[in-house]
Amino acid sequence: MASLIFKDLLVQALNEDGSGLDWTSLGTLSAKKNAQGKAKIIAKSKGIWAGEMLCEATQSLASELGTPFTIKMLIKEGARLLPGDVVCEWKGSLAGILALERPFLNLCGFSGGIAQKTRTLVDLIESKWKSYRLSSPAPRLTLTRKTLPYYRDLSVLAVMAGRGHAHRVSLSGGVLIKENHIQASGSIKRAIDGVKKVAPHGLKIEIEVTQMDELKQALSAGADIIMLDNFTPEQVKVAIKIIEKTADKTIPRPWIEVSGGMNAENIQNFVMPGVDVISVGSLTHSVTAIDLSLLVQK
Repeated sequence: MASLIFKDLLVQALNEDGSGLDWTSLGTLSAKKNAQGKAKIIAKSKGIWAGEMLCEATQSLASELGTPFTIKMLIKEGARLLPGDVVCEWKGSLAGILALERPFLNLCGFSGGIAQKTRTLVDLIESKWKSYRLSSPAPRLTLTRKTLPYYRDLSVLAVMAGRGHAHRVSLSGGVLIKENHIQASGSIKRAIDGVKKVAPHGLKIEIEVTQMDELKQALSAGADIIMLDNFTPEQVKVAIKIIEKTADKTIPRPWIEVSGGMNAENIQNFVMPGVDVISVGSLTHSVTAIDLSLLVQK
């Protein structure tokens, strides 16, 4: 399914480019009807490779357009890239290769940038977690819904390539009661009770809290996951103690998520026993693309 979505992105890019009237390619290939050739994708910067599904979509679309070429992957999804690394090889229709070059590189550079940022933060989380010498897994790093329209699946898979995790990938994928929902319903208890009446029984109920009093209300109302939004590390520690003290056989311990302003400079301050999830919006809303280049071979 994701491959179909990526194909749609590529089709939109071709339409935006007006590829049917690409005078440059039409002219340079005019003497070579159905010209065949080879090309390779080369990394020009450090990064993480997050292009497997894009390769599948690109190869499939090229065939549908009548300009088929094959793509041979030379590295695995999630592998680290260094400048000069050859990522994959394209072989077949030069018309297809030239048409899909820029759309592919743009999307792959974007996804690789997300994967690179994710891996950087995951490495920092795991490094700090090792200092606790615990057998339990480190807090998982997730993206948020701060993604461009139509680019969410691409963003989710890129985060996963960087060894991060998905959050809810759509509004139907989970319940997340935020500040505006609480205001609209009138209270935390009303918000949670209202959701319990309509949501499928298998969905977890998560609620965002911004202060200790809201945390206590969320615990009493039976939230499955509590997001500590914009808490300081010291406040997170206090919140964990409250949760651990409150949770007993009648009130199961909820998962604890921390969010708000996390980056490479401060994320290790929030890595502590009791924190289960760290969500970071900048994984997808502040992306620096990795640099990739396609070179046609003689």
